[in-house]
Amino acid sequence: MNINQNKAMTRKTRIILLVSIVYIISLANIASAGPVHGLSLYGQEGLKYKPGQSYKYSAPEAQKGGHLVLADFGAFTKLNPASLKGVPAPGIGALIFQTPMDSSADDAEPFSQYGNLVEKVELADDRMTMIYHIHKHAKFSDGHPVTAGDFVFSFDLLQEPEYHPIYKQYFKDIKSVEKIDDHTVKYTFAIFNQELPLITGQMTIFPKHVYGVKEKSFGSDFDSMAVGSGPYIVKKYEFGKYITLQRNTEWWGKDLSINKGRYNFDRITWKIYLDPVAMREGFKGGDFDAHMVNSSRDWALDYKGDFVKKGYYVRKEFPHTRVAGMQGFAMNQRNEIFSSRKVRASIAMAFDFEWSNKNLFYSQYTRNECYFDNNPEMKASGTPTANVKILLSTLRKKHGAAFVPKTVFTKPVGTPGQGLPLSKNIQVANALLDSAGWKIGEDGIRVKNGKRMAINLLLASPDFMRIAEPYKNNLKRIGVAMDIKVAQIAEYEEILRNFKFDMIVTGYGQSRSPGNEQRYMWSSEAAETPGSRNYMGIKNPAIDELIDIIVKADSRNDLIDAIQAMDRILTHQFYIVPHWYIAYDRVVYWQKFSRPELNPSQSAIINNILEWWWWDEGKTTKLKKARASGTSLR
Repeated sequence: MNINQNKAMTRKTRIILLVSIVYIISLANIASAGPVHGLSLYGQEGLKYKPGQSYKYSAPEAQKGGHLVLADFGAFTKLNPASLKGVPAPGIGALIFQTPMDSSADDAEPFSQYGNLVEKVELADDRMTMIYHIHKHAKFSDGHPVTAGDFVFSFDLLQEPEYHPIYKQYFKDIKSVEKIDDHTVKYTFAIFNQELPLITGQMTIFPKHVYGVKEKSFGSDFDSMAVGSGPYIVKKYEFGKYITLQRNTEWWGKDLSINKGRYNFDRITWKIYLDPVAMREGFKGGDFDAHMVNSSRDWALDYKGDFVKKGYYVRKEFPHTRVAGMQGFAMNQRNEIFSSRKVRASIAMAFDFEWSNKNLFYSQYTRNECYFDNNPEMKASGTPTANVKILLSTLRKKHGAAFVPKTVFTKPVGTPGQGLPLSKNIQVANALLDSAGWKIGEDGIRVKNGKRMAINLLLASPDFMRIAEPYKNNLKRIGVAMDIKVAQIAEYEEILRNFKFDMIVTGYGQSRSPGNEQRYMWSSEAAETPGSRNYMGIKNPAIDELIDIIVKADSRNDLIDAIQAMDRILTHQFYIVPHWYIAYDRVVYWQKFSRPELNPSQSAIINNILEWWWWDEGKTTKLKKARASGTSLR
C-alpha cells in the first residue's frame, strides 16, 4: 500500500468514525425507554397488542382473491391524494400509499399506533423528539427501497404551495426531520403536544425519486400517476368513469402482523355515478357489490325487495360508538348577513328537525346537540362546572362577551329553540331579526341598509333537496329568501376551496382523541387559508386559545375540559344549523363475502369491507346458481 492509499484510507476511516459519532450523539440526545413496536397517547400501558400480535378484529386465515366492485358518487379528477386542486380518486390515499404508523381501530384504544413502514420507534421521555427505525425491506411498488430520504422529502413537501393546506395545518408543529442513516430518521417537535408523535405517524410517505423530480409540479404533473408503498397499485382507470386497483402480490408488508387477514381482494373497482338514483338502482341490479346507505329514505323504503327476501343480498345495521361530530347547514360569516349571532340563531330556529325526522327520515335520527355528540365522556352535560367553568370565565374576561357569550354559563349545549314547537321558534326568530335591524320589505323579505336577506344554499347532491325545500319554506316565514343550487362535484370542491358560498351542508367528524385537526376546522388562521375546513369563517380568539390548550394537553382530564369548553362556545355561537346523527352504519352487500367475527366500530363499515372482508368463492357460486334458477338462498 503506497502513501497516497494510506492517506485515503485514513481519511475514509475518519469519515466513518465521524458519522458513527454523529449517529451515537443523535441517539444519545433522546432519553427514552428504547425502541418499541407502537405508541399510545398516554404511554405504553395503553397499547393493547404485543409485538407480532394480529388485531382482534382480523381473520388471519382469510383467503385472498376475488374482485370487489364498489360505487363512488361524483367524478374524480386526479390520482394525487395530497395536492390542493382537484378531487382524488377513491382508495388512493389508503391503499396505494402508506404512513409510518398504523392506527388501531380497536374500540378499547382511543389512539394507539403500531409500526407500519416503521419497524421500531423511540420516543423521548419529554415527547419532544422521536426516532423512527424504518423496515429495511420496505419498498415502493416500482421496486425502489423506502429510505429515510423519502421521510425527509415527504416532510419538506408540506412546504409546497400546491400541497393541500389541511395537511400543512395538521403537521405544522413538526419542527424538523433529520436523516440519521438510510433507515433511521429523527423528528424534532416545536411544541409539547401529547398526540403529536402519533400525528406524525399519519403522514403520507411519497417516493422522492418520483415526486421529487426537478422541473415537475406537485400540483399538476402527478394527477395521472400514483406510486406508493401500499398493498395495491393502479391497474387502470378513466377519469369520471371508474378506477381499478390491483393487489400487489409482491407487496413488502404482506407478512407484518398488523396486515394478517388484511387487504384480501385481488382487485377493487370503483364505478363512478353522477346520479344517486342510478347508483341505488345499480346496486340492486348487481352492478356493484356493497353500498353504505346514507339516505334514511332509501334505508326505510328500498332494499326490501325479492332479492333481500331470497337472501341474494344482505341489509344490515352495524352499531358503532364513534364520536358523532357535527353535521349541519354551515353559515359562511364571510357573507355579512351571517356576521350577527342573532341572525345565525334565527336562521337555525327555522329548521324543524322534529318534522323532518318524522316525515322525511322515518324517525331514524337523533338531533345533533353539540360538536362531540354520541360520546358520554366528551359530550358536555348540564351547565359548566369546575375546571370547564373556570376556563370559560377566564376566556370571557380576556376576550369579551362577543366571543364567549353569557349563555355558555346559563344553558346546556343544544340547538336554538330545542324542544319548542316550530310556531314558537318562528315567533322568537322574527323578534330577534327585528331587534337586529332587519325589517320586512314589501315582498316579505327582510332588508337592512338596502341589502336583502337573500342567501344561497349550495349542495353537492340533489338528494338533499327534499330536506332543503321545507327549510326554505320555513325561512320565508321569517323573511329570509333562500335559493338552492346543486353543483357537480368538481365545481363544488372548487367553490368550497375558495369559500365562495353562503351556506353549505357539511359534516365535521371527530375522534376520541381531538388535537391538531381542530385548527383547520375552527382557527382564525384557517379562516384565511383556502382549502381549509373552516367553512364558517370563524375568527374567535377564545377558540384559538382553547385549540392551543387541546393540542398541548398532557392529561386526559385537561383535554376533555378544553374540548367541552370549546364545544360550548361553538354551540352557543350558532355557527351552524345542527342536523342529526345515527349511531349505526347502514350497509347492503351481495352474498359474496365472509368477514371477521368482530367489527371494529371505530372505523366506518365500508372501510372494514375494503380492509378486512374477503371474497368467498363458495357463497359466490351459490348466489350465481340461485339467481339463475330464481331459488332462495335462505
